[in-house]
Amino acid sequence: MYTKKKLFVDELNYAIDSGEVSYFLVKAAKSNSYIETLGRHADSVHEWIKSCYEEDFRMGFELQVSRAVRHLNVGCAKLAFDITTEPFWGKSRSLYIFDSYEGKYDGEFHFITVCLITRNKQIPLLALPVHLGSITAKLAIELIEYCLGTFSKIRMVLFDRAFYCGELVDYLEAKRVRYIILVPEKKGVIAGYVNQTFELGKFRHVIRYSKDKSVWKPRTMIVVCKGLEDFPWIFATNVNFKTRCEYIFAYKRRWQIETNFRVEDEGRIKSKSVNHLIRYFYFLVSLLLHMLWIVNKNIRYYTPYKKYLDIIETELLYILLGVERV
Repeated sequence: MYTKKKLFVDELNYAIDSGEVSYFLVKAAKSNSYIETLGRHADSVHEWIKSCYEEDFRMGFELQVSRAVRHLNVGCAKLAFDITTEPFWGKSRSLYIFDSYEGKYDGEFHFITVCLITRNKQIPLLALPVHLGSITAKLAIELIEYCLGTFSKIRMVLFDRAFYCGELVDYLEAKRVRYIILVPEKKGVIAGYVNQTFELGKFRHVIRYSKDKSVWKPRTMIVVCKGLEDFPWIFATNVNFKTRCEYIFAYKRRWQIETNFRVEDEGRIKSKSVNHLIRYFYFLVSLLLHMLWIVNKNIRYYTPYKKYLDIIETELLYILLGVERV
C-alpha cells in the first residue's frame, strides 16, 4: 500500500508529497517544459532546493549510480569527460553564469560531466557545476576520485582539449591511470612534433605548471597521428598503441557523450532561475532519467526515450493516486 512521504511544508503549511513532486518533475522533463506550468507549489519546491547543499544532491545521485553499477555488473570502467552547457536568457550575471561563447544565448551555466562507456553506451555517473575561477583540473580530479571509489579499476579515461593541463596529467600519472587527452594544436614545441611526423610520431614531453608557489614538471607522451584526416590528431597519453587507428578509434569512443547530451535535451526540465542550485538539481534529474533509461534497456527491454518517460510518468501517477495496476 502506498504511503505518502512528506517532502516539505509550503508557505500555506501544506505538506507536499515527494511522489507528487517526482511526478511533475518527470512530466516537465517529458514535455521539455517548466515545472511552474505543469505543477503546483513550484515556488516551494525551489525554496526547498535552495535550502539544500550541492553535496545533498550529489549523495542522492551517487546512490542511484551505485545501484545501476551493480545491475550492470561493471567492475573495470572506461570513462569519458566533457563540459556541457545550459542556456540562460537574461542580463543577470553571477559566479555560475558565463557569457555564451557562440553568442546563441545571453549566458550559460556550465557543468563538467563524467560518463561510463559500456556496451556501446555512455552512462552518466555524475556532474559538477562550474563557476568563474574554478579550475577544470581540480573538478576532473574530484570526479576521478569518486570513480576510483565506485569501480574496482579504471581502464582508461578520455578527455577533450579543454582538459589538457599539467595538473591533471600529473595526477593521472601519479595514480597510474591510463588516459588519452586531445591536445590543441599550438605553436612552438607541439607544432614541431607535428612537423617531424610523417604518419605516427611519439615524443616525450614535459608540461610546466605552477601550484602551491612551486613549479611542477610532469612528463607525458605526445602522440601525433597524420594521414588519416585532413588535420593531424594530437594526443597526450600514457597508452602505447602500435597504430594510428588504435589511438583515434579509442578517442572517438568519447564522441558518444555528445549523443548523450542530445538525448538528455529531449528530457530536459526548463528553468528561468538564476540560482545555480536549482539549475544543478534539474540537470541532475535529466542525467538520472537518462541513466535509468539506459539501465532499463540493458537489463529489461528496449523502448524509445520519450516512451520510457511516458511509462515512468504513468507509474508515478498511479502511485500518487493510490491506484493499483491491473
